[in-house]
Amino acid sequence: MNGSSVNGGSVNGGQGAVPKAELRRQAAFVRDTMPAEERAALSERLCRIVEREVLAPLRERRKRPLAVGVYAAFRSEADPLPLARMLWASGDLTAAPRMKGGALEWRVVREAGDWRPGQWGVPEPSVERTEPLPPERPLDAVLVPGLAFHMDGGRLGYGGGFYDRMFAAQAARGGGRTLWIGFAFSRQITAAPLPVEPHDLKLDALATEERVIWLGKGGPDGTEAGSIDTF
Repeated sequence: MNGSSVNGGSVNGGQGAVPKAELRRQAAFVRDTMPAEERAALSERLCRIVEREVLAPLRERRKRPLAVGVYAAFRSEADPLPLARMLWASGDLTAAPRMKGGALEWRVVREAGDWRPGQWGVPEPSVERTEPLPPERPLDAVLVPGLAFHMDGGRLGYGGGFYDRMFAAQAARGGGRTLWIGFAFSRQITAAPLPVEPHDLKLDALATEERVIWLGKGGPDGTEAGSIDTF
């Protein structure tokens, strides 16, 4: 891991419990100080790793095009747009979240121009250019942004709980196995565990520009344990 990391420079650096607001501030600072050119290059590498190590094996196993939940990067987030372009070229379906009331809904996106600035300036699918994800089409995988992650599956989000509620709603709908994948730069990985609540979403994997870390049973088919290095 190059440069300062969340704990290397030192979010939650072992000095006892740190309030979540302070953790978020520190984590945002680490990510925001990355040069834009570096974020773009690492995002490209991260996208290639997720396609090769997660989505290609999943596509082969399920013998059909995938439905994948993506997002449009905001501020200094890892950018999944290169991966979205790979998915469009492969004939896969992509959906992105949009604020609707106090919750998020999935809407089908087909090109970069389908996003518009939404609440707080966060890009979200345009109502005029997109339609809701059909309820009979469950997502095969979801890319999950965040401020910080831990290798035990802990995630520090932005405090709204939107992805936690989407995780619960997707699980309640059933109709297929969805992989929830943390999508981040390696320097967002913390050395110390993050605060975890009972309602927090359960990540299946954590992907960085260095590797894919499978959590729990691991692997796209849930049968392999450990991590998959991609050097």
